[in-house]
Amino acid sequence: MWGEFYGMNERMNSEKHAINQARRCQRNWDLSKEVDEDHIDHWIYLATTSPSKQDESFFDLYVVTDRTKLDYLYKEHSWGFTMLPGMKDWVGRNPQMGANCLFVFNRKMNEEEIRNNEKDGSVRDPNAASRWDNAFTSIGIASGIVAFSANMMGYVTGYGKNFGYIEEPTHSQDVWGEVLGIKKEDNNLTYSLGIGYPDESLQWYQSKDNNEYLTGGPVNYSIESTDTDLKYSTYSKLARDIKVWRV
Repeated sequence: MWGEFYGMNERMNSEKHAINQARRCQRNWDLSKEVDEDHIDHWIYLATTSPSKQDESFFDLYVVTDRTKLDYLYKEHSWGFTMLPGMKDWVGRNPQMGANCLFVFNRKMNEEEIRNNEKDGSVRDPNAASRWDNAFTSIGIASGIVAFSANMMGYVTGYGKNFGYIEEPTHSQDVWGEVLGIKKEDNNLTYSLGIGYPDESLQWYQSKDNNEYLTGGPVNYSIESTDTDLKYSTYSKLARDIKVWRV
């Protein structure tokens, strides 16, 4: 009764729709529109105050809206989507990284304040494997909350992690670091989340102005082209094998 009175069923349906949307990796964007700055600030707040192990800071966040930088990084350094696995070494770009707005997460270890301790009470090594696990988990939580919020607000999203496919003449991850202003020794770029508006003329897995693929990489590669724009896999249509027990 109380749930119905406060529109709880409607809220739950909206959340299910948002999470179903978030499962998709958006592969095209309407770049004639801009994401509202207040919305970006809202997502920054959600990301930077999201739960983490011992409430520590395990990442730095780079929010990219500069179209020139986004176009360059997407077109030159987002290679890595395997087009024909097990058949040919062809890889395509990752169009989700050319979104209207891109949230980029850089893992870090904050050595000044470590709240993890060993059994004997000593402070845990900043670079212990468990500490890096905490960083990945923290990024996953933060980016997931942002993705959920963005889809609840009517945007579409797409995760990406192809920062380092090309290795010559400069490694892609180094180029990302240079463009974002990250020192080489601090460059631990991990995940990105593209947020924006879809191209309404295309399905979410279709791309536009994107008919090139790379072969022979990451060293001594060549860029070839096809007659049509690339289409991407639709994995989100597949059922997941996740077992649930209620105890």
